[in-house]
Amino acid sequence: SNPGHDAIDDVLKALSCYHHGPILHTYGNHELYNLSREEISTRLKIPFVKEPCGDLVGYYSFTSPECQNLRFVVLDSYDISIMQRCPDKSTKRKKAQTILAKNNPNYPSLENSPEGLDGKEKRFVAFNGAIDEAQKVWLYETLESAKECGQKVIILSHQPIMPESSGDVCLIWNYPEVLAILRQYKCTVAAAFAGHAHKGGYKRDEESGIHFRVFEAVLESKDPIKTYAFVDFHHDRLVVRGYGNCKSATYDLDHLS
Repeated sequence: SNPGHDAIDDVLKALSCYHHGPILHTYGNHELYNLSREEISTRLKIPFVKEPCGDLVGYYSFTSPECQNLRFVVLDSYDISIMQRCPDKSTKRKKAQTILAKNNPNYPSLENSPEGLDGKEKRFVAFNGAIDEAQKVWLYETLESAKECGQKVIILSHQPIMPESSGDVCLIWNYPEVLAILRQYKCTVAAAFAGHAHKGGYKRDEESGIHFRVFEAVLESKDPIKTYAFVDFHHDRLVVRGYGNCKSATYDLDHLS
């Protein structure tokens, strides 16, 4: 059997007891170490679309019929990536190679090493990725639609978007472009939640007021510690009820008024 397939099946089995609504998945580098995007789509029900260039990309939004004033926007931060992209035909892989070659002298022999890079430049390693033009246009249009509908938005992505919300080495390659879009909708975007940086972290953007929370990784918690959280969305605040090594917090939403 394939250990990667077995691991994701174990997680899905554990989640199968949840019946209170849909589970919205995003994906990251560890899935790509073990699975193709086609396989990720099948197992995690992520609605990948094939762009005109031929590459699959998995971003989408969701609004629950029971809570129509809140929209979840799920980004694909491995849109531009070398992982699981065809070496010969993938346009997005070529873009990723160009980005890495330009910004990381360790590439390609030590493609995951940030050695010699300073600060935010450390993000230019092969276990990260970027958001391409079509997805950025979609993000604009989705946030504009949410604004017109009077909805508030939670952004979900594997990689962090905001510097200082976690270690620099985990940031999306083109985070400044993504952050600039979110800042234009500061009265709509309540918060952005991410993973990838296992120790977690938090930073509120001074310019927009948007909360950027990186949740602590469950895989870093040894038994019997169980790390997870509930997030309660109120009209004036977000309340994170953390368990295990996940930190609890309350984030006011005064920037949305």
